Amino acid sequence: MYNKKDVEVFINPSSVAVIGASQRPGSWGSFIMEGLLSMGFPGRIYPVNTHQESVYGIKSVRDIRDIEGGVDLAVLAIPEETIEGVIRACGEKGVKGLAIITAGFGEAVEGGREREKKIARLARSYGMHILGPNVSGTFNLDARFNAAASPKDHLLRTPLVAVCQGGYAFYDLLASGFSRGMGVSRFIHTGNECDLTVTDFLEYFGADPEAKAILMYVETIRDGRRFIEVAKHVTARKPVVMYKAGRTPGSKRAAMSHTGALSGSTEIYRAMLHQVGVITSPTMELLLPLGHALIERPPMRGRRVAIITMGGSWGVALTDALELAGLVVPEFSPELQKRLRSLGMPVRASTRNPVDIGASGLFFSVDLLLELGREILGSSEVDALVLHGLGRPGMLGDDASDEVRLFLEVEKQSIRGFDELEKEFHCPVLVGSHFSPWESQAIHDLTKEGIRVYNRLDEIAQLLYHMYQYWQMRSRGN
Repeated sequence: MYNKKDVEVFINPSSVAVIGASQRPGSWGSFIMEGLLSMGFPGRIYPVNTHQESVYGIKSVRDIRDIEGGVDLAVLAIPEETIEGVIRACGEKGVKGLAIITAGFGEAVEGGREREKKIARLARSYGMHILGPNVSGTFNLDARFNAAASPKDHLLRTPLVAVCQGGYAFYDLLASGFSRGMGVSRFIHTGNECDLTVTDFLEYFGADPEAKAILMYVETIRDGRRFIEVAKHVTARKPVVMYKAGRTPGSKRAAMSHTGALSGSTEIYRAMLHQVGVITSPTMELLLPLGHALIERPPMRGRRVAIITMGGSWGVALTDALELAGLVVPEFSPELQKRLRSLGMPVRASTRNPVDIGASGLFFSVDLLLELGREILGSSEVDALVLHGLGRPGMLGDDASDEVRLFLEVEKQSIRGFDELEKEFHCPVLVGSHFSPWESQAIHDLTKEGIRVYNRLDEIAQLLYHMYQYWQMRSRGN
């Protein structure tokens, strides 16, 4: 059962012992030591190594009981056959929490789950709790604490937190999300969950005012009744976004060999998560973008979406993506179309929705583009708007002409203007471009400014649909 002190030690310890600390490249003992040292952890670090006198310039001890000061958290990166003896030593030392990196338990061998129960009982007999086994660590950027395998250069402080039964895949999401200005401030990998579970940390972060939304990767829920109770309470206050893995026969088999998880019925999970107000991400890749969208953007109160596009083909394809996701791209009323024409849209350019600014030839006019957006958003005919197609390909070289530089600035001004329209109308305005920050100078520069630009149509559609779904849940009181 959750107790704040039980989990606090894994998020904000004042001292950490790394048992199995090492400088051997590629070893878990080196990953954890490098992570702790990379951010200037303000607490005490105690390397424990039976063969070396120092690790990364810090004097080491052969046994945790030889440490003179107190130890909040012990991270165990040791062979699995030594686990029980080391847990006893930690208990005798008075350690508060154990993060067990070591694998080879319920996810790998017959009888492994029973052994997990045994080590959990052993730890509890000393008043300790276990995170794991088979975890890759935790981090808390607010506390400059990184006892995880993710390099600090891939980590970005945001109001999001993450609780995951898997680790490496989420580190990949953080690495790719970093270039888009996305990340989480705190991360917990629960692994096989012989003791503490995702539900314990969901409850902890649910009560944390600094955590504005919670992202979760889950293969199984160990205590469904308690999860329902906790999730209902948390989702009433903040978004919870989950990718539920193990939905197919093959992935269920993979989950068994990953964390020893029994995935259960997809239909039961889907119904339960919807009932308690958890937003289910359709893919792993959408976890970070969806979390950011739910805390950064205005509510999506309806299903109607307007499109302003540079290319008619992109407009058709985006319409497909939006409507297949469960949204609507309505034809504008004759009155609204007439007002758009009066702004300067020629007959050859569609104003029906999508609005084709590429065909109009007027995309070089920032003022016109913004007036089109303002007229559409003020019409009460749509609940969101997508501007797609700006951000020409290519990075700017030193030899770029004045004309190219001018076009770049015009594109950036237009996108900045639409970003401001979202604030003006309190309505979601998403910017899409086929190109990533590394393929377009405009997208690169705007991303560094903190403006979100999405380079996949399905991502835009899924974000808007799940924002709408979240609004529906909140409106019903879920």
